[in-house]
Order: sequence, then structure tokens, then C-alpha cells
Amino acid sequence: MIVKKIFVFLQIALLSLSFGIFAVACDNGNEGDYDSGDILPVDNICYVLNNGNWGGNDASIQHYDISTGIATLGDSQNNIFVLQNGSLLGDLAQSMLWIGNKLFVAVGGSQKLEILDTQGKRLREYYSYSEIGATPRMITTDGNNVYVTNYDGNVYVYDAVTADYIRKISVGVRPEGISYYDGYLVVNNSGTLWAYDGTVSIISLESGEENTIPLVNPYTASVVCNGKIYIIDGGNYNDIPSDIYCISPREGIATPLGISASAIAAYNNTLYYVNNEWNYEINDNVASPLYALDVVTGEKREFLSASKMKNVNSLSVNPETGDIYIGYSTAYGVLGFMRIYDTNGVERGMFTAGYYPGGAYFKN
Repeated sequence: MIVKKIFVFLQIALLSLSFGIFAVACDNGNEGDYDSGDILPVDNICYVLNNGNWGGNDASIQHYDISTGIATLGDSQNNIFVLQNGSLLGDLAQSMLWIGNKLFVAVGGSQKLEILDTQGKRLREYYSYSEIGATPRMITTDGNNVYVTNYDGNVYVYDAVTADYIRKISVGVRPEGISYYDGYLVVNNSGTLWAYDGTVSIISLESGEENTIPLVNPYTASVVCNGKIYIIDGGNYNDIPSDIYCISPREGIATPLGISASAIAAYNNTLYYVNNEWNYEINDNVASPLYALDVVTGEKREFLSASKMKNVNSLSVNPETGDIYIGYSTAYGVLGFMRIYDTNGVERGMFTAGYYPGGAYFKN
């Protein structure tokens, strides 16, 4: 991946290599052993996808039981994928989608898409050297099909039930984030290397018509909130700051909010965002508080202090409860943490994750 997105990924997920170890005082007794003979529950649970270390071939998948607060192990040798399949998941897992009884997992560094059952056992896999398996990035669904962005400039479409490949949709250069709403796909095309010539593709699945909006550097972040799609344009890391854009798919309009951010998540009418950017003057990461923005009223409030947002690697929301899952990186080769907060900002739990926890994933 010798492309502009190396820089983006390092900005968001791997710049913590310089942070040192993030010290946390807690009881780590909520991790549970698991072997391939155990049957994992599938009710009231989520999965945690850990990106892994850059070039480390140590991405992993964890199962987290919300009812008991027990997470399976997240290291690369003992996570549910390895124990079910007898092989490593791969290098730099990017994203996951849980739909029905299947998990779709994009492993970008290994250039493959894995389709698993809910126990983590492989059902299908698509590799980059095949006609239908270009390097996968981010994933969404309309309930029937699964849509996967790929660095070859296409969105690949799979049947959500059979996992069969259906077709591909040509979009822009190096597509990243993707969301679906109301018959439309919105795709973040991050653009060519260092040129900052990204675009957003808005595609009507009914007509096939595409509307393209020029931006600077739209990348992985893409969420649906109150009938609109919100993305992050990363700017150029110099004189053009990052900004959150509100995309109205049917109207084909992208409206900047004037808010710098590095990660976003959504629950009902609330858009959560944090700006966790690298500061070259002090050679360290500077984190903002986690803010909650009511997209209907425009009211903004500080949800968690900046001290709780240091070293954030991912931001996810449980769509049923509104609980916020925050993945923290520590240092290269050191396991991360996942902390859980309720809608009042009260911490509900914490468990050890894998290397660079990339997000909590819930059933669609």
C-alpha cells in the first residue's frame, strides 16, 4: 500500500508508535480463553476487529459478550479466527460487516476478503490475484447485498446470503469509506498519491447514475445519521484542515460543517467526533475532547474530556443501546484496550484488545 492512504492510516491508527505505553490501572480479569470446541453466543454480543501492527501479519478478531463483559483473547495467535481455522487472519485488517449469520472481513495488507460464520470459521475467501478479489477496504450493506470498496477503483458487490460475487461498480481513485442509505451508495475516493484530488461518488442503485463531488482527501470515516451520510475529508495535513461533510445523497450535495475531526460515529440524531491529529512542533499527538453534536438542533457538547481521548484508534457505537466503544492503541507490538461508555459518558467496562483495535462491530 505505497499510497497516500499509508499516511492517513498512520495518522489515525499507527502514529501512536511514538506515544509510549498508555498506562491503565484496571483489573484485566474479563478476558476469556476459547477453543474451537466452544460455542460462542451470538445474542447481545459484538466483534472487535484489531488492525494489527504495520507489516506484522497479526490482525485478529475478538468476540465480546455484552451480557457478561467477557471478551475472548485478541492476540494474533489465540483469537477466534486462528482457533477456528488454524491460520493467521493476516496483515492490517481494515473493516468488518456482520449481516445475518456471516462476517465479511476486509484484510487490506493481505489483499483478501474473508467471509466467516459467527464462530469465526472461514466459509469463503477472495484474494487480490483473482478477478473478483481486489484489495478490500471498507464495507457496507443494503440488507441484501454487501458492498466492498477496493483500491482498484471499484466497489465489489456480494450476495449477503450466499457470499457469491455479483458484479463490480466503477467509482473513483482509491475508494475508502462507504455508506448506504435510501437507495444510494456514497463512496469516499481518497485520490492519487500526494495529489489530494479526492472525490465522493454518489451512486443510485436503482438507476446506476453516479454523481461525483470533488473534495480534497475523503478517507475511511463514513456514517449514517438522521437520514444523511457524514464523512471526513482529511485535508492535506498542512494548510487545508480536515472537515466533516454532510452528504445528502438524493440531492447530490456535500455540505462542510467547519469541524476538524479524525474519527466519527453516530447514534440516532447524535454525531460523535474527535480530532486526534499529529502536531509536528511538539512531535506528538494532540487529542480534542469527544464531542456530541445534535445534527437536528446544531447543539454541541463535550462528551468526554481530551484526557480520555489520547491514543484513540477507533470509535464505534452500539446501535441498540448507544454505548460508545473506544479502541485505544498503545505502542507498536503492545496490545491495545477497548473502553465502553454509556450515553451519559459513564464508563461501563474495559477489556484488553489486540494490536490497534479497529472498531466494534454489531449485527446489521
